[in-house]
Amino acid sequence: MPPTRTTRKLVIFTDLDGTLLDRNTYSFEPTLPALHLIKQKGIPLILSSSKTRAEIEVYREKLDNDHPFIAENGGAVFISVGYFSFPHPYDRELEGYVILELGAFRPQIIEVLKSIKKETGIPITGFSDLTEEEIRSLSGLSLTEAGLAKKREYDEPFLINGEEKEIEIVKGKIREKGMNYTWGGKFHHILGKNDKGKAIEILKELYENQFSSIFSVGIGDSLNDLPMLSSVDYPIFLNGKDFLPQTLLPVQNVRVINEGGPRAWNEAILNVVRELEIRTRG
Repeated sequence: MPPTRTTRKLVIFTDLDGTLLDRNTYSFEPTLPALHLIKQKGIPLILSSSKTRAEIEVYREKLDNDHPFIAENGGAVFISVGYFSFPHPYDRELEGYVILELGAFRPQIIEVLKSIKKETGIPITGFSDLTEEEIRSLSGLSLTEAGLAKKREYDEPFLINGEEKEIEIVKGKIREKGMNYTWGGKFHHILGKNDKGKAIEILKELYENQFSSIFSVGIGDSLNDLPMLSSVDYPIFLNGKDFLPQTLLPVQNVRVINEGGPRAWNEAILNVVRELEIRTRG
């Protein structure tokens, strides 16, 4: 449940596809009431996605969001220069951001994936093998959006032509080679030893420094969101795809909503903010 202490700053971490965005149409119109409310109250909304920096920047502009964001399953954290009122470590500065790089770089990841394909003989197709038109066809993105999705830096989505046995073999090989595997809802992903949770822990520490004390909410709908949900005070899982309850065992005190997409996201966020207001008045 939300906290009884009124001095803690609410900070919301959210996935995009299947939560704030409709998984098929990528619309966020049903979330506008909640977005307006958190904007009005000055609540930071941190986008945390498997999407690239280029893709997330489009939605930040549409959402009028100037808060930090987490790209490519925790591969990097992007923070606008001067966002926090104190100096903090970062890896490099680029185009108005200070960047905390947590993941391996894509060329290394692609080489590992190619070696797994060669060793196993399992047909694997990575994003780097696909044209923008093929990505558009597979994902439902526009051609322009598919181009932005190809601008990957820390993560390689891929397809496996096989059954569960082949998928398990590939997952095992990825781990053998010191990389992480996750499922993003439409594609398998290979990445370095990063995840959304590690990125969120870093941002939580920065926000704690900024506001003295925070209360963190996380909302997601896929397996790649579990590290994020395990890192927040109040995890919300939108179960629009019939995940089995044991899937969520690693997440303490998770609130499960048996619906997915932006309408469910909107209601969940409105409820959290209302509960906090009630407790504050009480």
